[in-house]
Amino acid sequence: MSGVRLTWAWLWGFLALALAAAGVATIAIIALSGHDGGEVALAVLLIGFPALLGVLALSVLALAAARPAGAGWRSIRRWAIAFGGGLALLAGAAGLAAGSTQAVLLLAAGVSALAYLALDMRRGSGE
Repeated sequence: MSGVRLTWAWLWGFLALALAAAGVATIAIIALSGHDGGEVALAVLLIGFPALLGVLALSVLALAAARPAGAGWRSIRRWAIAFGGGLALLAGAAGLAAGSTQAVLLLAAGVSALAYLALDMRRGSGE
């Protein structure tokens, strides 16, 4: 384990995993407590969806903080950031079309991720 060291990328990755586990555990507790299907559906909407967005945001942060050594890993990281930023842009646009004012936050997150990606690509391989 001498080659593995704790970095920001690992921290954001562990936080994303913990958030996903907490969301799944909370929904499972509500589902197993014997409540009707409407309460479970409400739990998925109120707990699961925000947890999923949080996992997406933390995962993009983990990818942005990661500095892979190989050129192949660098391109995979950039494609993943582009996917996360594009997904946030699409979700924000869909939210705005539906009338949600909080969707502006998703739009800002998508623009930020894509701007970071543009700066990272401009910087090139001089890491």
